[in-house]
Amino acid sequence: MITIDDTSWPVLTVSFTGKNSPQEFNAYLARMTEYLRRGVRHAVILDSRDLAATPTLEQRQRQVDWIQANTPALRQWSLGNAFVITSPFIRLAMNIMYQLQPLPTPHTVVGDIKMARTWVDGRFRAVGLPPPPEVPVGRRGSG
Repeated sequence: MITIDDTSWPVLTVSFTGKNSPQEFNAYLARMTEYLRRGVRHAVILDSRDLAATPTLEQRQRQVDWIQANTPALRQWSLGNAFVITSPFIRLAMNIMYQLQPLPTPHTVVGDIKMARTWVDGRFRAVGLPPPPEVPVGRRGSG
């Protein structure tokens, strides 16, 4: 399942749990396109702590295609992505991958959600914007 929490907009938290179907992945990309089209500077926390399987080759290619199709808007509106991944090996692999194939926006790969939020808050401050307030756990929506 892929859940997008926008209760702290302009910070989105995308949670990946279990194994994601092609339909769920396509719906996720469509929702992300909608947020991008709002024309508001924002940041995304991608929480993969509960992901049971890595994205399929097809899903990875769809993500690459989506990034390529949306690069100008991402550069204009995205303040960055914070990837939350608990496996040190996968974090290292992602860092190497993004060194070889950079994203069009700033990013970080961290081991916990608090570090991700701290990085995101810093991205807002870096462009002179106040970090949006966090919604307390238990009061979050599923966007």
